[in-house]
Amino acid sequence: MKTNSLQTFTAAIIILLMGLSAQSQPWKDHGKLVVESMNPHYLQYQDGTSFFWFADTGWEMLHRLNRDEITKYLENRKLKGFNVIQTVIISEFIHMDKVTNFYGDSIFVNENPEKPLITPGSNPDNGREYDFWDHVDYAVQTAEKNGLYLALVPSWGEWVTPRSDKALFNTVEQAYNYGCFLGNRYKTYPNIIWMLGGDRHPNERNIGIDLWRAMAEGITDGTTGERNLNGKADYPATLITHHSYNSSSNWFHNDGWIDFHTWGSYHAEIDNPRSIELALADWNLKNPKPTLNSEPCYEGGGINYAIDDNGYFTSTDVRIAAYWSVFSGGAGITYGCQPIWQFTDQSRKKHSPKTIMDWKEGLDLPGAVQLGYLKKLITSRDMKNLRPDRSMLISGMGSCSSYAPVLKGKSHAFIYIPTGNSIKVKLGEISGTKIKASWFNPRTGTFTFIGEFVNSGDKDFKVPGMSADLTWLRSGRGCDWVLVLDDASVQFSVQ
Repeated sequence: MKTNSLQTFTAAIIILLMGLSAQSQPWKDHGKLVVESMNPHYLQYQDGTSFFWFADTGWEMLHRLNRDEITKYLENRKLKGFNVIQTVIISEFIHMDKVTNFYGDSIFVNENPEKPLITPGSNPDNGREYDFWDHVDYAVQTAEKNGLYLALVPSWGEWVTPRSDKALFNTVEQAYNYGCFLGNRYKTYPNIIWMLGGDRHPNERNIGIDLWRAMAEGITDGTTGERNLNGKADYPATLITHHSYNSSSNWFHNDGWIDFHTWGSYHAEIDNPRSIELALADWNLKNPKPTLNSEPCYEGGGINYAIDDNGYFTSTDVRIAAYWSVFSGGAGITYGCQPIWQFTDQSRKKHSPKTIMDWKEGLDLPGAVQLGYLKKLITSRDMKNLRPDRSMLISGMGSCSSYAPVLKGKSHAFIYIPTGNSIKVKLGEISGTKIKASWFNPRTGTFTFIGEFVNSGDKDFKVPGMSADLTWLRSGRGCDWVLVLDDASVQFSVQ
């Protein structure tokens, strides 16, 4: 009887949380997302409220999930603290499977990107009415109800800059007209972010850069009601980025349409230095924009794509990539999970053969929860003046797998210690006559108070043991901690 009561209470709390999250729509409270004017490395809402990007790679959601599964997936991600879902409209795999979505619908008439296949009506119980675009609409609307942004990828890069198959887009007119259709169809939704690209570099084809620019112009013109392919548009009306292996800053940094840059550290190795290097490179650009690691290693994914049985990325690998990227200047982070991006299960074949579980099992892998703790940490303190700055580290800076990045604001600093090495810190680098020091555990999201100190001189810090039973275990992979230093006179939401 006691157990049943507890189960009933727990279920009620979950339902309540789902209801609250469904009602939480930040664009209603804070306005649309824009780039910060004072610190253009970050995103914020129009009212000045900071925004920390925490996305999931739900790439194949629009193709593989039915309506009920989309609802359950988005509710799960909302409850875990995600605020963005990255998903693709024209999938990389549509020609491989000969199946476009769960309901067997086609995207275009005769694969013509200027002729979306739209049928009268939208009744999901009537297969003749409910088409591919109705299904996209449903995902957009369900995300909106849950307060989630969709980072919609209009077309995977393969169909603009192909490596193995024919291109779908071959003229700037095609790209522009498709963009116009998208912009017009989704112009009234406040939760749309446009993410052009998709793995392939835009210059892998001689007209690739021109095609992406035309598509961005089309999306914006479709949003504003224009119809003129002239290289100009009212770009503040949209929020657009470009996703590929290297940062979009390499090709589009000075383009008016691109609001922030994305790139990926990807899946070749553990402790991938790209997580640090690309973030810092974009941070140091003239006239900078926000930058994001939008495809780090996938939890449960094969290291180097499982070639030669290298093992699988774990939550430790996910944490290291995330903290390195964010503490090196990233405006947030994207989480990836190998079974989830492809939504594989017994009825849906694996796009990556060595995937080790079904997508519903993957929903609760620890990395997703642990990166939610990173979001909790960053948003617990003022984001306005954050910057990567390791100048306060005297020793313990680390290299390779032990590299310790520092993210510093005016009144606080975060130092990530990935392998438990001891550090010496130069105090006096943040405001306050005294500082409070705490350890933040990135595995549990908990704080442990260290003490209060005069904010001057040098001080050594040694990480705690991993647990009450493992007090001796302080170093090695998985023994990662964040040293949090706060101006003692400032009250923060989490201590």
